[in-house]
Amino acid sequence: MQIFHPTPAPLIMAVLCSLLSAGGTVVVKYSREPVTETEGHSLSLKCEVQYEIQDCDIVNNWWYIKPTKSEPEQEPITDPNQYVIEVNETQKEQLRQRNIFLSFNSLSLKDSGYYQCDAKCLNSGTVAKGHLVYLKVTADPYKGLKVSTWSGQLKADAAVLAFSAILFLWCY
Repeated sequence: MQIFHPTPAPLIMAVLCSLLSAGGTVVVKYSREPVTETEGHSLSLKCEVQYEIQDCDIVNNWWYIKPTKSEPEQEPITDPNQYVIEVNETQKEQLRQRNIFLSFNSLSLKDSGYYQCDAKCLNSGTVAKGHLVYLKVTADPYKGLKVSTWSGQLKADAAVLAFSAILFLWCY
């Protein structure tokens, strides 16, 4: 008895053809490692978007923040008083690479959260989403402390040094 096994070739061809005709090839890449930094410090997150010019003529991209991982809503980062978003783009043949930097001049504890970079081809509607990366901002252990660079010992040392210099000049 002969058993008929249909070849998977037509199925594979159908899947490949649908992928090729989808258009709008766009890829979002950046580090998966969580980031920890102290409040008051500066920080820059980099997102790299690659896309083919013929399939994805114009790309709209954003950095988003989610205060907690379970929240469904994302807020696009747009406040120029709190964040600086810088975009650099290069082109090599039919491939463009766009680097989107999200910079914090002075981190605060409220900047802690999950960040994600997304890109969308405006002509095809193709969307690429990056993974969530966690930013943990820790409290500055020295915040509020007043540190004097001129301690009592330094003042005494400076006085002795000045007196020694005067004596040296007077003797010679």
